[in-house]
Amino acid sequence: MNCTLKIGFSGLALTLVFSAGAYAATAVPQIFVNSNQVITSTPAKIINGFVYVPLRAISEGLGVEIQWDNQSKTVYVDSDPRFEREISSVAYVSNQNLAYKWIIAYDERQHQEVLELVSPDFITDIYNESFPAGTYNMATIVDFKAIALTDNSLTVRIVQRVTAEDDYKIKVEKWKFTYSQSKISSVKVVPNSTKYLDRYTVFPGANFGI
Repeated sequence: MNCTLKIGFSGLALTLVFSAGAYAATAVPQIFVNSNQVITSTPAKIINGFVYVPLRAISEGLGVEIQWDNQSKTVYVDSDPRFEREISSVAYVSNQNLAYKWIIAYDERQHQEVLELVSPDFITDIYNESFPAGTYNMATIVDFKAIALTDNSLTVRIVQRVTAEDDYKIKVEKWKFTYSQSKISSVKVVPNSTKYLDRYTVFPGANFGI
């Protein structure tokens, strides 16, 4: 799908870098999302004072889901094309709060609080038996957001600062929470969802990375 997004020059999460003067009319603008340069086969263009950028590249750079409906020629950005289907708001809020409490307790190495939120048969591939006393996992969560759900699961996009000796990177991945009887029954990394960034900007002034 080739879609372009028309934007002005005052975006916050998206930065476009180009030189002033006549050179700007011919130079290809560089695109940075969360302080990371986006490389795309469809370059950005300046047309009549507006910058047009590839929608998929920007959406993926922001960690936003994008879907294309060829039949209706409609782009869904961070939206559900099946919007007519509803899930109980009570169940969603309850599951979201459980997941967020678990994430915060895990990040703070609060072992007992983590255990209180999970079922007796809880399974995970996020940490091992040494949690929270072990020193192998030195990651710190800097951002997270719920991005997908079903009737009994919630997927959260996790952004972590990963420390390794003298340097560190940013790891982004999706964690899928499943539920049973008002408890979390599992937390697992979504396959092929892990990627590493050099930098990540939560909001202007809060930057993490090398």
